[in-house]
Amino acid sequence: MGLILLTLFFRKEIPNWHNLLFHSVGLLSILVVIQIWYTRKPGRVSLFFHYFSTIFFVILIYESLGNLIQYLRPDVDPFLIQIDFSVFGVHPTVWMERWIVPWFTDVMSLAYISYYFIPVTLVAALYLKDRTEGLKMSLFVLALGYYVSYLGYILFPAIGPRYTLTHLQSVPLEGSFITDFVRDVLNALEHNKRDCMPSGHTQLALTVLYLAHRYEKHLFYLLIPVISGLVLSTVYLRYHYVVDLAAGITLAIGCMLAGPRLYRWWNNSHSAKP
Repeated sequence: MGLILLTLFFRKEIPNWHNLLFHSVGLLSILVVIQIWYTRKPGRVSLFFHYFSTIFFVILIYESLGNLIQYLRPDVDPFLIQIDFSVFGVHPTVWMERWIVPWFTDVMSLAYISYYFIPVTLVAALYLKDRTEGLKMSLFVLALGYYVSYLGYILFPAIGPRYTLTHLQSVPLEGSFITDFVRDVLNALEHNKRDCMPSGHTQLALTVLYLAHRYEKHLFYLLIPVISGLVLSTVYLRYHYVVDLAAGITLAIGCMLAGPRLYRWWNNSHSAKP
């Protein structure tokens, strides 16, 4: 619904806004159909689509932002660069050049792309173990985190140091075919390039770590080294400014604190209805 309202409000600035509006209405319609199906014919199949549609739709909405954000506000990269430089006295991605070696770049590339599998791993583990309450809570908190980060992208569009600080970088990020593969896949699949502020990778990875600690302890211990590498990779691979990470950490903490409370309030308000 938010995408529909934004598209209508800024339609004069958005080329092909009719297509974006049609796409958003289509997504909303599919979501309504899934909810009606689950409500009228509850079963294993409808339950599966009811749960996993949350992840499916955050991906589609993220992709839709690529046709919207660039027309709403100018990029704030200069402001983010200034903050990083004021705090550290250097550009962090340039400073980290001293640590670049091909094998470590491969490791960082794998850590970075793990972001796309970590939330699904948690949700699948809870689903397969029939931990219904933990699954519902996790999906709610994760969805909240995704949408908060999307709001950040809209308010603070930024393309990141891999584009803005190229002229200052003197050491290329070279690895094996692994690094090339990850880079090519992300460039092809990520239609939205203005997704730096906040660092969704940092925010959602830390949120998953929190949820795993709460509901799936074995997975929590397995994720610690993976997520540690993921957070480091965001700056090492020049996707993010450090201030992006700080914003992601702050929002992750906010979602961890507010998410469960909002979930309980939502459940109580709906269960109170006759």
